[in-house]
Amino acid sequence: MKELQARVEVLTSEEIQVIHRSSLRILERVGVRVPHEDCLARCARAGAKVDESSGVVRFPASLMEEVLQRFRGQPEADLPDPKVAPLTGVISTQVYLVDYDTQTRRLGSLDDVRKGIALVQHLNNFPTANAVVVPSDVATELADIVCFQLIYSYSKKPGGTYVLTPFSAKHVISMAQVMDRSVWFLLDPVSPLQFRRENIEIASIFARAGQPLYIGSMVMAGATGPVTLAGTLCLHNAELLATLFLVHALTQEYRYDIYNSGPHTVDPRTMICSFGSPNQALLGICMAQLGRFYGIRRVANVGLTDSLRPDFQCGIEKAVSGVFGGLAGIQTIGCQGLVGADQGFSYEQLVLDNEWMEFYNFILRGVEVTEETIAADVIEAIGIGGNFLGEEHTAKNFRTSLFQSKFLNRKDWETWIADGGKDTLARAHDYVGDMTANYGAALPVCTAQQFDELARIVVLARKELQQS
Repeated sequence: MKELQARVEVLTSEEIQVIHRSSLRILERVGVRVPHEDCLARCARAGAKVDESSGVVRFPASLMEEVLQRFRGQPEADLPDPKVAPLTGVISTQVYLVDYDTQTRRLGSLDDVRKGIALVQHLNNFPTANAVVVPSDVATELADIVCFQLIYSYSKKPGGTYVLTPFSAKHVISMAQVMDRSVWFLLDPVSPLQFRRENIEIASIFARAGQPLYIGSMVMAGATGPVTLAGTLCLHNAELLATLFLVHALTQEYRYDIYNSGPHTVDPRTMICSFGSPNQALLGICMAQLGRFYGIRRVANVGLTDSLRPDFQCGIEKAVSGVFGGLAGIQTIGCQGLVGADQGFSYEQLVLDNEWMEFYNFILRGVEVTEETIAADVIEAIGIGGNFLGEEHTAKNFRTSLFQSKFLNRKDWETWIADGGKDTLARAHDYVGDMTANYGAALPVCTAQQFDELARIVVLARKELQQS
């Protein structure tokens, strides 16, 4: 069976080198602001040039090349294989939940998190059950802690949410240790070329605990970055390389292997970043090429949309950037279940996102050519003018040969009308209801001892918060 292979490119080798050299130039001459004394000291010990008065770290080009070579030296990081990778989805915790039935948007709740956990257990293209919303019905300082408690208690899949403060970081790490799991933190800059002290502190806490650090950047072309895509690529790449160096300085290791890319463009009419413009497809292709250049696994914010409903706009925007990104070598796409550009979360959208990834991954299986699948004997036996409906070969291979969708219409007009004329959104809504029936009565999936220990950590966090 020949698996799908492709290498879609928009940058030449020389253009990639220009972006790389320009990024190193920016890091050497301008640097990044790191308002954290311990991290500054670590960067200095790692060879960077540190101005303690301004908190600016500059990176000699030769030093950055040396660090990058050490990361490239990891065998598992070098992934030149042109085979197109199957897609899986990730959930980004949102502030709002969108209800398409009532055409309203409201703040998320703990109950929404529980419902999301229950739904994701049935979505095979989502290997992790991250919190779908930030619960507004608990203290802000406890929101991420309580989300981890719910996920660890009720999800058979691993999962988590964004760790928001140094206060919550230590409690979240304690929970992960109770469950004997690792827990990650996303260390991302504030474009252009600076970091928040709180984020560096959280990263330091995670590094001391031996927990993984991820990097990312979200330069906005026309706002926090140059309006030209090449300029945005250069700044974005510089920020990622700087963050990679900080991870090394904090951990003293070279184990990072994700080129996490989230640049976007800003619509000057609304000043909202665009998730679904054609630029997103171009940026995704470029991110794949740059990640391959650095020998690091590629992640990019493709497969997204600006549409506020799962409609034609949603479909074409997700499909174009997702397919181009995949063919270029992106291995993980942007977070799914989103309504527009981080305007909220939708259960129905999540279900349909799982379905489009199922559709995409079916194609990646390719075409299996064997004596069995060629079916020359069957064709010969049927002969001229027959049909294959009643053949044993058809019954044997039907399920593996045809894509069976729960939500995409394959009915004729009369049957569709007789069944209520439901569109994909309505069918997804019904599925959400079926899969989350009685979700509030679900029993814990962890041991009783773990369940009690997670609850104890939350109680401890509440007491510390009251005393602070």
